[in-house]
Amino acid sequence: MHRQSLLFRASLWALVYVIAAALSPQFASADENLFGYSYGSDTLPKGATEVYNWLTLRTGKGQGTYRGWDEMVEVEHGITDRLQASFYLKGRSHRIAGGALEEDPQRKLSRSLEFDGVNLSLKYNLLSVYKDVLGVAVYLEPGYSRIHQVTGERIRQFSLESKLLLQKNFFDDQLVTTYNFVLEPEWKKVKASGEREKALEIEHTAGISYRFLPHWFGGIEGRYHSEYPEYKKREFGAYFLGPNIHYGTERWWATFTFLPQVSGSPRTPGRQPGLHLGEHERYEFRLKVAYNF
Repeated sequence: MHRQSLLFRASLWALVYVIAAALSPQFASADENLFGYSYGSDTLPKGATEVYNWLTLRTGKGQGTYRGWDEMVEVEHGITDRLQASFYLKGRSHRIAGGALEEDPQRKLSRSLEFDGVNLSLKYNLLSVYKDVLGVAVYLEPGYSRIHQVTGERIRQFSLESKLLLQKNFFDDQLVTTYNFVLEPEWKKVKASGEREKALEIEHTAGISYRFLPHWFGGIEGRYHSEYPEYKKREFGAYFLGPNIHYGTERWWATFTFLPQVSGSPRTPGRQPGLHLGEHERYEFRLKVAYNF
C-alpha cells in the first residue's frame, strides 16, 4: 500500500508538470493565496500558470484514533486577465480505530493515499481589488469523488460548488481581508449499501492577514460549515478559528493554516464538550505550496 501511495503521488506531480510546461513556456508572476481556506478575488493574468500542492490533515474525534489526509494537486491557468480555470487531481487516506466514529464505533481502517477524484473550476473577477473600492469575484467548481471524507467508504459523489468572493486591501496592500460565501449541492451513492443521499452544504469563511516583513504575512482565519440533508433542516454546523502564516517569493509561495474547531452542534456525547465530532474533527492543518511556470 505504501508503494501504491508513493506511485500515485509521483504520478500526480509528473502529470501536473507536463500540463504546466505545455501551458506556460515561460515563467510568469501570479497571485498568492494568503489563506488556507478563504479565496481572494484576484485572478491570474492572461497566460500565467501556477501549480499547487494542497495537503490537509484532519484529526481528533474525541475518542480512539482518527487521521484523515486529503491531498490535491491543482493546475491553474489565466485564460484572460479576468478569467482563470483550474484542474484538480485528488487523493485521500485514512487511519481509523478505537471507536473513533460515533455512528460506526466498530469501524477500523488503515488505507494509504489513493486516487479520490477530479475537480474543475472557473473563477471570474468582476471588480479589481487594486482598482475598485472592493474586489469581487465569482467561482464555480464541479467535482467528482470516490472516497467518503469522514468514513473512508467507497462512494460515487458529484458536487457543484459556487462561491462569492470578496476582498478588501488596506495600507497599500499591507493588510488583506477576505470573505467567501459558499453553496455546494452534493449527490452521493454509497457503493456497499447502494444508499443514495443528497445534501446542501453552506459555508462562510473570512480572514485577515498582515505583511509584517518582506515576503511574510501572518493572520487569522475563520470558517463556519453546515449541511442540510435533502435540502431541508440543518443537520449540523461547526465553527473553526485559527492562525495562518504565509511566505512568498517571485516564483513560489507557501501557506500554512491551523484551524481548530471552537464550537459545533449537535454536540457529540461523551467527547469534547461543545463540539460536533461526527462529520468534523477537532483539528485541521493545511499546507499549500505553489510554483509559477
